[in-house]
Amino acid sequence: MKKLRKSDILLMAIFAVLLLINGLSWVSTAFSDFYVQKIYPVISFVPVFLSGLLPFSLGEIMIIIFALMGIIGIPAVIVFVIVRRKETELSRRVPLAATRILCWILAYIFATETLGCFVMYHCTTFSERYFEPTKHSEELLLDTLSAFSRRISDLAGTFERDEEGYIIVPEDPADDCREAMQKLGAEYSQLRGRYPRPKKIFNSFFMSQEGIIGLYIPFAFEATYNRDIQPIAVPATICHELAHLKGVIQENEASFTAIIACLKYGTDEMKYSACLDAFYYLYKNALDLRGTDYEEELWQAVACVPDVTWDYDIGSYTADYWEKNKEKEIIPTETVSAISDALTDANLTMNGVSDGINAYNRVVELLMDYYASGGEI
Repeated sequence: MKKLRKSDILLMAIFAVLLLINGLSWVSTAFSDFYVQKIYPVISFVPVFLSGLLPFSLGEIMIIIFALMGIIGIPAVIVFVIVRRKETELSRRVPLAATRILCWILAYIFATETLGCFVMYHCTTFSERYFEPTKHSEELLLDTLSAFSRRISDLAGTFERDEEGYIIVPEDPADDCREAMQKLGAEYSQLRGRYPRPKKIFNSFFMSQEGIIGLYIPFAFEATYNRDIQPIAVPATICHELAHLKGVIQENEASFTAIIACLKYGTDEMKYSACLDAFYYLYKNALDLRGTDYEEELWQAVACVPDVTWDYDIGSYTADYWEKNKEKEIIPTETVSAISDALTDANLTMNGVSDGINAYNRVVELLMDYYASGGEI
């Protein structure tokens, strides 16, 4: 048997340590909390800072490279081995070298996913850390929905709109979002610290097909967002992805922190963006009350929401977005969306999120907790 290289032993040691860290996070909430509060802020500082210096998304480039290596690289190695099969030594060395490269790439992905994502799924939940236990009743749901409806009504008529009816956001909200998240860190300690500028994804149409408006990329330590969404949806999306950079990895918790940061410390555009995001989840949840004794209260709770909000503001894309971008569709959107949903659901379930992709909707519970505790909307 050929002697292992030192690099091979190091690679195996890395995988062993990562498996140990993952195992500890599953069995010990205390370990996960300690890691997120004490270790992650230290080890993430340099990569977050360096990645933030780039004006483009490093993560997007890495994803493209990884995809090309899989689509082109692996078949190329197989063809090479077939063509050069008579050259025994060469046909042995090439796939071995390719395998080593692949293993190091997988080790890097596994390491960054573990240290920047997987461990965080097993932390103490946001509600346990910051809120008193609350009974999530139908009455509280409708009261919370009504409060956001009134805020939407107050704000909806204050914005300039384009000729199609969509809100014009006067400037890039990225810096205001970063400042709002920093200020919220004074209330929620995990959010303290510096925030880099979020990045726009260049290949946004494919992102849209996946149903993704924002994306945290752990192996690049980047918060990115879809450049194609309508401007009023951008602030809440940016703050959501910035929350992930601070180890707030649960989707419902990231949505909640984004909404509260925008509401408390944002511009009017940011506040409206947050209200729209909260309203979407609350209203979607409250629709289950149709056909019950609460149905009349449901319609009363949303009665003040103006027509312009329903017609133009609720939704991440403009009404003609898919028609305008039809020629960009290489793979059917339904197929891409279904695969994306399945992968997202599998990833969340694999990390112990029992309700999978439906976890996004649990932001409703946090919003009710916040409102019941006297939080301002």
